[in-house]
Amino acid sequence: MRGALALIVLLGACAAPQVGPVGVLAVGDSVLAWNRLSGGDIPRVAATQAGVASQNRAVLGARFLETVPGQYREGPWDWVIVNGGANDLRGTCGCDGCDATLDALVTPGGQGGAMPDFARDMVARDHKVILLGYYGTSVAGGPFADCADELSELSRRLALTAAADPGITFVDAKAAIDPADLGLYAPDLAHPSAAGSAAIGALVGAAMRTAP
Repeated sequence: MRGALALIVLLGACAAPQVGPVGVLAVGDSVLAWNRLSGGDIPRVAATQAGVASQNRAVLGARFLETVPGQYREGPWDWVIVNGGANDLRGTCGCDGCDATLDALVTPGGQGGAMPDFARDMVARDHKVILLGYYGTSVAGGPFADCADELSELSRRLALTAAADPGITFVDAKAAIDPADLGLYAPDLAHPSAAGSAAIGALVGAAMRTAP
C-alpha cells in the first residue's frame, strides 16, 4: 500500500504532455534540469511561451568541459539553450585561483574556449542559441557562495560571446532572481524553486521572442 501511494504521488507530480513541434533543446547542468519532473523546468517554460515543445537533456552535476557538449543530439531545433561552468569551477579549483578553468570555458574576450566554440557550432548547424548565465547567491548563502565572483566573470565573458554573433543571445538569470527572495530558491539554496524556474524561463522565453 505504501509503495502504491508513493507511485500515485509521483505520477501526480509528473508534467502534462507537451504540445507542438519540439523546437527547443536544452543542454547543461542541474539549473536547467531542476523541476523537470513537474514540467516546471526552465527550458519547458521558455518553450511553452514560444508555442513549441522542448527536449531537456541537461544532467545534474554535469561539467561543461567534460560532458555537456555530448548531451547534444541532432534535430531540427529552432533554439538550443546552453548553460554550464559552475560544476567545473567548483570541482576543479574550488572557486579559488580559477583562471585556467575560466579560460578553458571562455577566454576573457569572450571569443575562445569550450563554451563559445560549442555555441558557434550550434549556429553553424542552423540553430539559434541561448547562453544562460547563473543567478546570484541568496542572502542566506548557499553552496556556491564562494563561486560568486567567478560566476559573475563567466557571465561577463559569455555576454561578449553573444555580442559578437547574431545567432547567439546571452540571458542573465540574475535579472530574474532577487537574492533577497528565498522563495525563488530551492531549499538547498543552489537550485531554483518552481517559482524561480518560472521566472528564469519567462526571461529566456522573452529573449527568444525578441531575438533577431
